[in-house]
Parts: sequence; structure tokens; C-alpha cells
Amino acid sequence: MTNDGKEVVAKIPYPNAGQPHFTTASEVATMKFAREVLNTDLPEVYDWCSRAEETPVGAEYILMEKMEGVELEHVWPNMAVEDRVEVVKAIAAYQMSWASVSFEQYGSLYLAEDFGGGEHTSPRHLVYTDDQGRRVEDSRFVVGPTTSHSTFDHGRGDIDFDRGPWSSLEEYHVAIEKREIACVQHVPHIPQSSVSLRGPGLYEPNREKKLTALECYLKLLKYLLPADRSLGSSHLWHGDLHAGNIFVDPRKPTRIVGLIDWQSIELSPLYFHARLPQFIEHDGPKLQGLERPDLPPDYDDLEDNAKKAAYSLYWDQMLCSMYRFIVHLEMPNVFDCFEFEQSKAFPFISVPRSMLVDGEPIYLAKACELEKEWDTIPGAQDVVFPLTFTTSERQTIEQDRESFFLAVQAMNRIKKKLGKFLPDRGYVPMDEHKEAVEALAQETDDVLSLVEAIIHGPNA
Repeated sequence: MTNDGKEVVAKIPYPNAGQPHFTTASEVATMKFAREVLNTDLPEVYDWCSRAEETPVGAEYILMEKMEGVELEHVWPNMAVEDRVEVVKAIAAYQMSWASVSFEQYGSLYLAEDFGGGEHTSPRHLVYTDDQGRRVEDSRFVVGPTTSHSTFDHGRGDIDFDRGPWSSLEEYHVAIEKREIACVQHVPHIPQSSVSLRGPGLYEPNREKKLTALECYLKLLKYLLPADRSLGSSHLWHGDLHAGNIFVDPRKPTRIVGLIDWQSIELSPLYFHARLPQFIEHDGPKLQGLERPDLPPDYDDLEDNAKKAAYSLYWDQMLCSMYRFIVHLEMPNVFDCFEFEQSKAFPFISVPRSMLVDGEPIYLAKACELEKEWDTIPGAQDVVFPLTFTTSERQTIEQDRESFFLAVQAMNRIKKKLGKFLPDRGYVPMDEHKEAVEALAQETDDVLSLVEAIIHGPNA
């Protein structure tokens, strides 16, 4: 606690948090820029050291203000619909600021005083365009190597590749291809995907097919980037807005007091930021564009449980629809990114970011199909389709797609069966750990039967 009565939080990074020094140094700079330039409510940083060898405890640290309030996840389930609407509006207001400031480079932010990165550092100070369209040079900051999780997770942190910064959208995307190729070639083992199961009769990832998909990506890239390059302009964005990272006033839960977890954020293309905030995502049909939800035509005739489920889905969809409408009115550049994400081109530039882990069977299958639709791609007019596949290759690709679909189906069945013990956020709370272990042990035989039924059919 400080002399003026403020509580302080000491943050020490886990060993698997990211690159030593860079992750902490960038987090501090990102918080400072978001707080002071983007007017985002977040904890104030009082002190930090990003070099473990210079601290008495031998660890990097950040000393920051303890966020007042409570996590949104504690109050959201019991909030009235109109209060939830106010929270969505408040988050959108932050995003309006983030969407209004663009940068000349891609990478991660650092304080000039805290970063002696030599060849990794931009030769100039940070340059950005502010919300009034003015070009601003800020000598307090520089752009350096990205600290994104995609450059560290799944063994990538041990591999040598270009981590930036980059001065153009094309450079940024080519670096993704080079990164994933280097990692596919050099990681000891291909990581286990969280969306598909491995096993007999299911798709088995291999390095050769991943490399083939990445080669296709590079050949397609220049034709698939949006003609409106502003959709790919560099922006700073909080990309993990789940209800545990949003703090609200418990006496007035519609008032956001701050956002936490600014680690591993990079300046990246706007179309990779444009998505629904995680706290309003839901299961069930997703709306597109400016669609509005409707209750089922037979709503009044439904049984109580079905009526309750339909009503809940309606309001989940309504919140998402309202958010997209706000974006359409207040952040047209972000809404244009939503539209671009529905294009045929977008998956071909987004999926490769995680090719080390999964995606190659679908990517190659879609690449085969793209030839028939090539003349509908805006950037490919009068251009010969740049990929060729033999009949044998096409057959293998289709077989891989089918076995991958089975692998995804198997994993989805397991997730449904085990429910909360396979959480999306990747961990089970400590107070549920024993229950989770017991449940997993009890469900093993049922899970194996489910998988066998998927592979061989219900009569297996």
C-alpha cells in the first residue's frame, strides 16, 4: 500500500508468459500509451523492471495500481438487459478510441528509455495518426519486436525468426509465413490442436502438409489482401475482453472502472482486431451484418424450458446485433472489416497464423475450391490462378478434409460430454480440480465409445 492509501499489485510474469524482457517492457509501454493517449481506463504503473538480472529477487516485475471494483463476470449473470446494453456501449466507446488511432508500423510498443533493442528497434520515434487525422511523432515510444502469443506459444519462443517491426501490411503477412515455416520445421513435436482430436481413423497432422499449405498462402497473399488498405492499418487493441478482464463498480455495474491484462498485445491489422468482445459471445446461431434477431414463430406455443432457451438466445443475439449497429454508426472502418471477414479471401490470410497447430487440411481443401471462384476475387482480376494440384493431390486433400472433420466432430462431442472440465480459457479453477479429475476418470470409457461411434458409425 502506498503512503496515500492506494493498494499496489506486483505482477511477476510466468516463465511461459513470453520472451524475457520484451514481454514486460512492452506491456508497460502499451499500458502507458493506452492510458495516456487512447484515454482507456486501466491500472496506473508505478514502477517496473523488465530485466530480471537487475532486480534483487531475480525476476521481472511491474508494480501497478490495484484495480477498484469487481470483475464483470461476477455481476453479468444477474444484470438486467438494459444494464448489459450500457456495458456494451461503454466497451464500444473504448474501441472507438482504439479504432481512431493508426500506426505506421506493425510490432509491439516499447518505451524508448526501456528498450535498447539495437537492430530490432525502428530508427525513428513512434509515428501514428491521431483521431483528428494528424501525423504525430512521439519520442517516448518506439516500435520493436512483437510480443504476440502467436510468436511464443507452442514452442515458437525457442525458434529463430523475424519478429519485426514491419513497415507494411505485406511485410507483416510474409513474416507470418516465414515464422510458421520455421516453427513447423524446427519444433520438436507438432502441438496438439484444441479443436481436433488425434487417433486412429482421424486426421494426423504432419509437417509436409503444413509446409505445402504455407507455400500456397504466400502465392495467394498479394491477390487476397483488401483493396482498401485502411482495413489492414496498424492498431492497438485489447483482444481479450472476456468478463474477467473488465472491472466494474459493484454499486453501479454499468460503470466500467478499468480493463486489465495488457500483456502480449501487438500493433496489428485492424481486420484481425474486428470481432465481437468475448463477454457477449454466445452459443447458437450467429447474426451477420445488421441482421436483427427474432423469436421463433411458435414461441408462444413452446414448453417452458424451450421458451426460456429461445428467450435467452434472443437477447444474446440482440446484444451482438446492437454492438454491430454501434460499430456501423461509430466505427465504419471496423464494420468494413466485419464485412471483409465474410469474404472468400479472409480465411486464406487469417488461418495461416496458427498453421503450426492446425488448419492445413481445410486450407488446402479451400485452396482447391478457390480456383473455380478465382475470377470473383477483387484483387485477382485477369490473373491466372497461381496454384496447381494434380488429381492425386486433390484426392488426398479431400480425404484429409473428411478425416479432419471427423477429428473436429470427435473433439466437439468430448467437449460437450465433459462440459466445464474442458473450458475455453484453458484451465480449471483450483476449487474444481479434484472434481474435474474424478469426472474425467469416470467419463473415459464413454468418451472412447463416442469417438469410436464417430469414426465407424453408430453400429460400430
